[in-house]
Amino acid sequence: MHSVLIFAPLPLGPLAQAIRSALLASGYSVACPDLDSPMQEALDALQCAFLDRPPDVVIADLSSSPDCLPLHRLGRLLRELCDEDAPLPPRLALLCPAALVRPDWQAAADDFLLPPYAPEEALARVRLLLFRRQQIGSGDTLKFAGITIDLIGGQTRDSAGNTLPLRPREFELLRFLVTHRGKFFSRARLLDMVWGVEFEGTERTVDIHIRRLRAKLPPQFAVLIETRRGIGYGFRTPK
Repeated sequence: MHSVLIFAPLPLGPLAQAIRSALLASGYSVACPDLDSPMQEALDALQCAFLDRPPDVVIADLSSSPDCLPLHRLGRLLRELCDEDAPLPPRLALLCPAALVRPDWQAAADDFLLPPYAPEEALARVRLLLFRRQQIGSGDTLKFAGITIDLIGGQTRDSAGNTLPLRPREFELLRFLVTHRGKFFSRARLLDMVWGVEFEGTERTVDIHIRRLRAKLPPQFAVLIETRRGIGYGFRTPK
């Protein structure tokens, strides 16, 4: 039985209730813990709902939120619950149309719904996210410069098919840079997007992970991770 976390303001509104009912009717285990509380209380709520393992899918109602910061905070909570380097579960965000012009939702969510938010469509999206996690499609794989990046499976392979020894957080950083190739981000922005807005480390953390990535990637690929003085880091599209 797959577990689903519905991340929405409490008490649940009609939309979240309808999605919850559709999931339960289809055999999913659903929890809607109160996470709009201090860190320790939110962690206790997650612990009670999912014990020591993260949910299989997250549905986040951001339809009335001005940004995706709640979803970043949830990511931090899930890592505190399980493991700092554990990959996040697939995230389905319910967005308002205006949110699509903001860059942060692409880093915070794996898929999205726009109004009208039909419970049947939400259920279909959950099934698709689970399917992608188990069976990688060609649209979820990037190949260039002798590297294959499995965006959903969380692995990077060289031209010989060998899996590179990237830690989960290193992979998340690589995934973010590659899927935003051509753009450059400050260290502070990368901390927000990859580590989460509540991460308490310093910007030097980004430098360390970039250095580790460059050391583990083949030279012809590592050089595509560029540093721009006064701006930050980005990934150059190979010619």
